[in-house]
Amino acid sequence: MMKQHIFTLLSTLLFTQAGIAQSIDTFTDSRDGQTYKTISFKNAMTGTTVIWMAQNLNYKVQNSYAYDDNESNREELGLLYTWEAAKKACPNGWHLATDSEWSMLVNEFGGADKAGEALKSINGWNEGGNGTNSSGFNALPAGIRRNNGYDVLGYFGFWWSSTPTGEVGKAWLWDISYGGPDMSIKSKVWRFDGRILSGMSVRCVRD
Repeated sequence: MMKQHIFTLLSTLLFTQAGIAQSIDTFTDSRDGQTYKTISFKNAMTGTTVIWMAQNLNYKVQNSYAYDDNESNREELGLLYTWEAAKKACPNGWHLATDSEWSMLVNEFGGADKAGEALKSINGWNEGGNGTNSSGFNALPAGIRRNNGYDVLGYFGFWWSSTPTGEVGKAWLWDISYGGPDMSIKSKVWRFDGRILSGMSVRCVRD
């Protein structure tokens, strides 16, 4: 019994590079029965517990797209959403992550210059760009949908925030890349303004 208890404890805790423990759990979306892994951690600044989905959202709404319009890509990568679709797609009790919540997540795992490696999945990134996934967040390079087609699968992951930039037709997004010739940037996370009609991945946060 004691061994089973220890095994359960170890299997539900993961330690980040900063030494912060977070819980691993699951959530089942009652709308379609899909189950998502989640991570939760206590924010060092506020002391509050934050719960994120640890997989890209895969709930079909209008203006959501499977990469290359290939439905088989949904199971691993989730869907790519326009910004307006992304704001409506999270299940009840969850919401599209805000710009501030993304900033807090990145800071929790080492800041913009280091968090990429902790957030990225251990496989799927091209040219040696895989991460350690020490965060449990399992960020995938699911690419982007532009007005002229799909692009950069395996090289970039883009995630919407719910926060508009103040410029018409744009909202803040967060991006992780494979690294390129300068592999030092594989650890970095970037914040950009994105056109709201582009299709990007979604991560939901518990209300």
